[in-house]
Amino acid sequence: MPDRVLIGARGADSGLFISKPGFDVTTAADEQLVFRTTAGFETLQVVQTARVYLTTGSPVTITVPNLGYYPKVLIQSDWNANAFLSVGSGSHIFHWVDYLSLTSIRLNVDKNNIHDTNYSLYVVLREDIGVA
Repeated sequence: MPDRVLIGARGADSGLFISKPGFDVTTAADEQLVFRTTAGFETLQVVQTARVYLTTGSPVTITVPNLGYYPKVLIQSDWNANAFLSVGSGSHIFHWVDYLSLTSIRLNVDKNNIHDTNYSLYVVLREDIGVA
């Protein structure tokens, strides 16, 4: 079974490298890798992250660097032991994003029967979501 994960030097480059199944990470060509942290393969690298005050019906618009594509954005409620207050029956929480442009993204939340601090965490990733 070939080695698939390498942290450190790989030829002239250093970083994290993961090969596709069946390929040895130390000898695999770049197209045989599923991930690398070197230039030219930025997938899943963090571009921007922050904590925002986000409530139902009051979206927050953020500005991100122009990457030439619509980047993947992940949002999560910032729940910790001190922030989480209560959850009622029939509770739900949904987060979603609206892409206004390549550099302007609206963060949304819809909560029902959830009482917390209303803070959410977001992360913008260097990954093209493939939407024109």
